[in-house]
Amino acid sequence: MRNYLKKITVLASAGCLLLSGCSHTYTGVPGIIYDYLEEVAESQEEYEEADIWSWPDTDEHEESYDWDDDDYQVADSDAEPGTVTIYVYMNGSNLETESGFATEDILEMLDAGYSENVNVLIQTMGTKYWSKKLGIKSDRSQTYHVGEDGLELVRDNLGQLDCTIPETLRDFIRYGAQEYPASRNILILWDHGGGPAYGFGWDEFQDDWENLSVDEMVKALNGCGVHFDFIGMDACIMSCLEVAYPLRNYCDYMILSEDFESCLGWYYTDWLEALYENPSISTYDLGKIIVDDMVSENEHNRFYGDRSILALIDESKIEKLWNVWTEFAYANEEALLSTNFSQDMEETGKGLGLSERFRERNGNKVFDFLMDEMIDYLEEYDLDEFYDSDEVYISDYCITDLMGLAHIIDSDMSEKLAIAADKALLYVSATSDNLSLTGISVTLPYNDRMLYNDLADVLEDCDFDEEYIEWLEKFCEIRNDRDTVDWGEWGREIWSEWGDR
Repeated sequence: MRNYLKKITVLASAGCLLLSGCSHTYTGVPGIIYDYLEEVAESQEEYEEADIWSWPDTDEHEESYDWDDDDYQVADSDAEPGTVTIYVYMNGSNLETESGFATEDILEMLDAGYSENVNVLIQTMGTKYWSKKLGIKSDRSQTYHVGEDGLELVRDNLGQLDCTIPETLRDFIRYGAQEYPASRNILILWDHGGGPAYGFGWDEFQDDWENLSVDEMVKALNGCGVHFDFIGMDACIMSCLEVAYPLRNYCDYMILSEDFESCLGWYYTDWLEALYENPSISTYDLGKIIVDDMVSENEHNRFYGDRSILALIDESKIEKLWNVWTEFAYANEEALLSTNFSQDMEETGKGLGLSERFRERNGNKVFDFLMDEMIDYLEEYDLDEFYDSDEVYISDYCITDLMGLAHIIDSDMSEKLAIAADKALLYVSATSDNLSLTGISVTLPYNDRMLYNDLADVLEDCDFDEEYIEWLEKFCEIRNDRDTVDWGEWGREIWSEWGDR
């Protein structure tokens, strides 16, 4: 899931308090202001409400291709060298409904301009209320193309698509491959992420537990006839070995976050400008721009910024890393079971907002007063259901950093694991408060039977080794305390560490 910082506005005599936090049901400053504080003001006009009783049946929209045809292959095209097609699979979700973040990212794409050699396709889905800024409809899914005159609608006959089923992703790719053939292809999944067990999605029109799982991504990509230069996920906690390994046959690189992402997500303008200027720019140079821009935005944006990390992963090295990891895991089973190595880090970090400034300048007394005022306000307007003060930790998803294991566990295999991880991590950067993560993780379901069951289903459908799936079950009843990573000067000659910040 993208972490969007919970900024709740309170109009009180003492002033305006903004809290930062995180929740899957976040209502940010734009959301609260647009939806409640100015109910009769122009801000309400920013959204177009979908008629929930007239949504077209997802299964009855006009299909571009036969979704059940697993033997389908895109016909040989005359794609010219130096041409690029970027597929943006954009499930706006509550990020758009409550705060317009999907629209803001599309505006960043438009700010980059246009190139006749680079086609940007955007499929809009999963959002009950799209901002009116760009004319995107809320009552149906649409496909847009970034053209010379801006955003151009190219498909308006889709009905209300379900972004959590593989057929939707497959149809989007097949459409793009037929209409915009290119010598270089890029796929970006935009929205919430839940790691290998819970995948991608959270479509507002679907049940909360519905998602596009990793095995369903494989199903969607298989048979499309498109190989991607890189697959990027502008989503939380997807930089896991269990995500990168099954997708290795469909792309050369991946760009993924091992931690939660703030509402800022990726910044799209600079890297698109670089691609427009040189469609043959290396993936390393392009990926470095994407990684550095996201980290810089989060490092310096005090209001929206949060602890962040992003990695460019070389998929050609992932199979080797997987083999080294399983060898390490089996050899160090006792050590892995004796301690809970999942990262124990709060979701919030840098985005302290004004609430922290109130604390620093006036002490907790003033802060507590304003907190009480905020809670009273939420209750008065029946908004307290949107405020969830519970902290969220990446350890809830049993995220275990691979390099961290190589550092902490004293084993003959540790250096080999560190080297394999370093080779797979082509480029990594992190904000200065997030240096205990190094770019890619594994999922060890410590004391979490439900997580194990969900993960095991995905791994089985991705044809992971049955022995490994059974081995993971040993972690379900482990209740040990978590360990922490104190890097010191470790690994200077083995590990290239993070990029420049």
